[in-house]
Parts: sequence; structure tokens; C-alpha cells
Amino acid sequence: TNLMIDIDDLKKRISKKTKAIMPVHYAGATPNIEKILKIAKAKNKDQKKELILKYDCVALREILRHAFDPNIKFLLPPGNPPYNSVVDDSENPTYLYGLVRKLYLFVEGGNPNLKSARREYLFIELLESLHPSEADLLLQVKDKKIKCRGLTYNLVKETFPNLIT
Repeated sequence: TNLMIDIDDLKKRISKKTKAIMPVHYAGATPNIEKILKIAKAKNKDQKKELILKYDCVALREILRHAFDPNIKFLLPPGNPPYNSVVDDSENPTYLYGLVRKLYLFVEGGNPNLKSARREYLFIELLESLHPSEADLLLQVKDKKIKCRGLTYNLVKETFPNLIT
């Protein structure tokens, strides 16, 4: 499922007793991985920069900042932790877009009172709640190795001069 209202199903459920239809806003946007893949497919630096600006939002900036800012150091072991990935979309995974605000928990200076074991547990819990492609992207960000041809420190720095130091 895509968590959107199914109009045909909705029509079937409306009856004489229906007082209101309350659509719920969920997660705010499409997954960032799709946007990053579009950036990767762009032919040259100018096209990549244009796409980054087109998809500019707080979540994308935070992902890029955490991936490319050399002053942001993740306090997690390198590599992939043991976690159970959501197998398919039928389990209603969440998307990284709405969870970037939690990244401070996993970096130096973010929450100094958090014990290492708890931090790793929270990270695994976060990974397990994400769509598999989003979890993969987060692991790439954590290890500062985004697999996106042409998406580089220099491109991000040129596109958003004040984002990374």
C-alpha cells in the first residue's frame, strides 16, 4: 500500500451514517531516496545542482549535511548492524523524511547522556522502521559513503555554501 486514500474503497464505505471524512496527513513527502536517485541519473554537474535545488527541503539538506560534513561524526560502529529489514511495502514502513530530526541522537555532541548500547539499539529500531531503500541510504550516510555517482562534497558545498563547513 502507499498509505493514500483509495477513492474506490472510500466510496464503498460512505453510508447514510457517515458524518465526515477525515484524511490523515502522513510523513509529509515522498521518500528522499527517489530524489537522490534522480540526482544520480543527471548527466552533468549543472543538472545535478538544478535537481538538488528543485528537491530542496529540510530533510534533504539534513541528509546531505550528515553525509558530507566532516565535522559530523556518527557515534556508531562502522558497517551494517544486525537488523530485520521491512520486507515489502505491505507492512507500511515509514520514511526517512519524517525521521531526520532524530539523527542528532547518533552523532557526537547530539545527546552526550545517551549510552552507546542505547544509541545502537535506537539506531537499529530506526532502521527496522524504515523502508528498505531508506534504511540503506541511512547506513550510507552513517558511514559517509553515499552511493550516488556525482553527488560529492564539492557539489553539495557549491549548491548550499552554508550547509557544510
